[in-house]
Order: sequence, then structure tokens, then C-alpha cells
Amino acid sequence: MKTKLSLKMSSVVIVLLTFSVIIFNVTPVLADPFNFVVSQGLWMSKKNLFAGETVKVYSVVVNNNFSTLSATVNFLSNSQSIGKIRVENVKFEEARQIYIEYLLPAGNLKMQVKLDSVTAKDAQGKNVVISEDELAAFAVIQDFFVDVDTDKDMIGDTKDPDDDNDNLSDEEEKVRGTDSLKKDTDADGINDAEEIKKGLDPTKADTDADGTNDPLDIFPTDKDESADSDKDTVGDNADLDDDNDTLPDTQEQSLGTDPHKVDTDVDTLGDGDEVKNGSNPLKKDTDGDGVDDNLEIALKTDPLKADTDSDGLSDKEEKTQNTNPIVSDTDSDGLLDGQEVQNKSNPLKVDSDADGVLDKDDAFPSDPKESIDTDGDGIADNKDQDDDNDGLTDEEEMVYGTKPLKADTDDDGVSDHEEVRKGTDPNKANKSWTQLFGRDNVSDSSTKNPTPEWVSNSPWRSVVQFAALFSFLLFLFFILKYRFKKKKSQKAYDILKDDK
Repeated sequence: MKTKLSLKMSSVVIVLLTFSVIIFNVTPVLADPFNFVVSQGLWMSKKNLFAGETVKVYSVVVNNNFSTLSATVNFLSNSQSIGKIRVENVKFEEARQIYIEYLLPAGNLKMQVKLDSVTAKDAQGKNVVISEDELAAFAVIQDFFVDVDTDKDMIGDTKDPDDDNDNLSDEEEKVRGTDSLKKDTDADGINDAEEIKKGLDPTKADTDADGTNDPLDIFPTDKDESADSDKDTVGDNADLDDDNDTLPDTQEQSLGTDPHKVDTDVDTLGDGDEVKNGSNPLKKDTDGDGVDDNLEIALKTDPLKADTDSDGLSDKEEKTQNTNPIVSDTDSDGLLDGQEVQNKSNPLKVDSDADGVLDKDDAFPSDPKESIDTDGDGIADNKDQDDDNDGLTDEEEMVYGTKPLKADTDDDGVSDHEEVRKGTDPNKANKSWTQLFGRDNVSDSSTKNPTPEWVSNSPWRSVVQFAALFSFLLFLFFILKYRFKKKKSQKAYDILKDDK
């Protein structure tokens, strides 16, 4: 019986050894043979292994002797467990593949697979006891090397001539003192090879030590220059007009403008142009009319004048009204645009209400039913009961035959209402001495030309009237005296003539 068992185990061991040597190049450690095979090698899911990658580590459990086999498969790396898998009830002549996932570290790895907590049953269902030494005899051990691939080009650093792929070989990086594992040794944003090409120091972020790192330094090898605002190849320190806006930097400082910006107030007009045109380079809207300077230039309005055409509307209001900001009377009807807006007429139409009366002649330019206000009282004639405001209603004027649109029909200086009140005929002029010089000459307060209050109420009125009368009488006296004297002189001349 012992001889039969030994022959059987020998054949199993030969199969395991052949499989391990040919496929996995592993050498199992043999102990005293027993009647089953528990492991069939170890391998990984990738051939080229690089640190930082996650791979699958595989093995196979084979049961060639027992009715059933259960065990815990333990995966180890450099003697440290990296994962365990439990297999249950592996039947006779069954092979079961297992794996774990493993994050690869760099360097040499001694990988091992062994079985723990094994339960084996024979054909009668009885447990077969297997010692730890017997299990250790069939452990699988294999060595792996995990390389580093710094530049991720799928070539490990041990074989890659340019580990960081910066176009400088590792040998050259050694000579120059740069880091062969970093594309940009000085971390300034420019890779090492590019810095060498430009004549910069790849080990210094600020080659010329002027305080500005190489990527931001327009003149990275000139310690006296670092910026060129106008891109004219002359450094700002040497350039008298850094932003090339035609204003010297010294003038910009006095004006308060930015010597490094062509357009300080960002209104699309250069500072030099604004100074030339007289506008404020620090304000988008110099005249504060709500229209930016650049738009005023485009519209040909005056950026220094809120109301370019002096029509009573600001340039912004003209834009709102759609009127012409450089023409004071857009519709050429004789009224300024501002007047029309104030009068509520349309500055774009000569006859806003289309009533046949031009806006300039229309007292109510937005009312198509009204156009006249004879007495200027704000009430249109069609609605006004007393069009001339003389105290007589239009109906009464029709009765008296007077003109309802004229406060003094007969132009005698006394309103129609006053004449009716005094009993005189408002249709006939009749000026008596009393009317000329007396208090009865006072016209109604509702007439168009009432006697000024300072005259009607003045205590000097009588004095002035009598002075006028006296002057008239004095004038007559001198006229009569002159004529009498002349007549007397003529008579004397005639007597002398006769004597001759």
C-alpha cells in the first residue's frame, strides 16, 4: 500500500514540477509527498510592470486526490500578506482559478502563494489531516521586478535614456545639474531643454535675478528690464512712452493716467487721442451726458458738451428721442427739438397731430382738434367761453356785434366789456377829453393792453396830465405869438415899401 501511494504522489509532483518550470519558471519546495496537488503556479495580468499600476495576481487551486477540498489561498509580497481568497468544495480533478488586485510598488518583489486552513475529505467523507509542513512543501514562490516609468512612455526608467522626456538625455542632465526625473527642474513653467535653447538657466526660476521669473520676464537675461508694455522691443525702463499712446510717461504721471495702458479709462479712445481732442482720459463720459466719449466721436457729437446742438436735449436724450444730436431742429419746423419735447409735440414731424397746422403755429400741437388759444389762457378756443378774455362771452359778443377774438373791437383803448358797461358803442371809437385825460380812460383789466398798474394807481397821474395840458397850451401861445409878430413885421415892411 505504501509503495502504491508513493508512486502516485511521484507522478503528481512530476506534473507540478513540469508545469511550474515550463510556464512560470518557479521551483516549488518539496516535503514528504502526499496524495494531492493544491497549487498550480502564480502570474500577473501584465508583462511589463510599472510602479503605481494596479494589476491582477493569479493562481490556480487543483484537487487531484480528494473528494472535496476547501482552503484559504494567501498571496504574499516580500513576506507580507497582500490578500486572501477562500475557495470552498473544490471537487476531485477540478481546477479553480483565483486572483487578487495589487497596487505595484517599485523594486524587486518576491511573490508567494500558499494555502492555509485546508479541509480535505476522502471518498467516505472523512477529514484528511494535512500538516503545515506538508502545505509549505507546495507553496509557489516567484520573483518580479517592477520598474518606474517617470514619463509614462511605457519604457521603464532603467531602459529609458530620457526618463522625464524633456528632450535632454539623462547623461546630459547629470552634466548640467538638472533633475533627470523632472521636465522642469526649477519649476518655472519652462522645461529644461527649452530653457537651454533660450540661453536660460534651467536650475533657476529667475535667471537674471531681477525679481521676475523667466516665463513672465520679457527680457529674462537682462537684470535691468523685464517688461515691454507696447511690444516695441524696448524695455519699459528705457522706453520713454511705455504704452506707445503718444503721451510720454512723465506726462501720464502728471495726468494720472496709466503709462502702461494705451486706454486708461477703457473707452476705446487712446489716452493720447483724448488729450488731443480735449476729452478726459480718466473718464469714459467726459461731459457726463450718458454717452461715452468713443460713441460721441462716432456720432460726431461733442464729447465736451452734454447738448451738442444746444436744442435743450442732451445727447443721450436725443438718442432716446431718435432726434439728430447735431441738428437743433430735426424736422426743420422752426421749433427746437427741446421745445417740441417740452410742448409734447413730435420733434420728428412738422405737424405732430396732423391737424393741418404746423407745430410752430399750433397752440396745442398734440391735439388734432385744437390749435388756437387767442387769449393765451391755456384753454383752446373751441372749449373757451371767452376767447379774447375781454369779459364778454363769445355768445354775448355775437349779440353786440363785436369780435370774439379781439378784446377791443374798435381799437379805442377801452375793452368791449368796459364799453358795454359804460354804455358806449364797442364797435365805434369815441375818445373824449375825459377818456383821454380822465380816470375813465382806464381800460378793463381783462384787455390785452391794460394800463400799467404803476400808472393807474400813481398819485402823480393828475400832475402828469395837467403838465401835458399846460405844455399844449404853452405851445399854442407861442405859435400865436409868432404868427402875430410875423404879421406885424410884414405890415411895417409894406409901409416902407409904399413910401419909397
